[in-house]
Amino acid sequence: MSASDNEREKIAPQPKTWTMPVVLMTTILVLQIIIAIVTYPFLPDQVPSHWNIAGQVNSYAPKLIAIGLFPLISFMLLVVLRGLVKMGPRLTRDGESSNRFFIDIALSSVMLLMLVLQMTVVAFSLGVKLDLPFVICFVISLFFIVLGNYMGKLRRNFWAGIRTPWSLANSVVWERTHRLGGWLFVAAGLVGILCSFIPSLRLWGILVPIMVISIFLYIYSYICYRQQVQAGNEPLSPPFDGGN
Repeated sequence: MSASDNEREKIAPQPKTWTMPVVLMTTILVLQIIIAIVTYPFLPDQVPSHWNIAGQVNSYAPKLIAIGLFPLISFMLLVVLRGLVKMGPRLTRDGESSNRFFIDIALSSVMLLMLVLQMTVVAFSLGVKLDLPFVICFVISLFFIVLGNYMGKLRRNFWAGIRTPWSLANSVVWERTHRLGGWLFVAAGLVGILCSFIPSLRLWGILVPIMVISIFLYIYSYICYRQQVQAGNEPLSPPFDGGN
């Protein structure tokens, strides 16, 4: 790894509060379990489990499976996935806490989505009519905005981020790609929020921006990489530290 790469890796903020999202995730999981236990006796035997694009229920499932699935997914995210990340290849040491913080924020956001979906299923089952496509589109758009705000602080790693071959190969390419990607994800979230109020645009307001951003950033990271090579900078450097 070149000297400039080492300097850039050390620029990464190293928050000491990375356990805060873990507390949030644990709280969400406990809330999901409480909701499942408290509402279970009042739910019908079959509860909604799938909606079409118009927001109409087109599939049902036994209430134990439908209600228990959400805390199960959250448990897997909190325990299993975080455990895999911790046991996996070491992240660059100077940016490790920043990366863990980003991963925990992302997992917290997904668990919040699971909580919202669980509450929506319970509400539908108890006779409360909600506009589910609106809820999903709006919450996913907020998820994009949250990720975009933290993406620029993410350091090279094996688990999260815009991991193209060229961003993983060079610190400068990684930083430029994620700095731009952060702004684009925020913009995609704002577009999604606006489209969530227009039923005919909800699906496209989520899919189209993400597809366009993914293709654009893939090409952009390659262009940045070629610029680094042409400038004579060292093109390749390991994205993680293999030590214990």
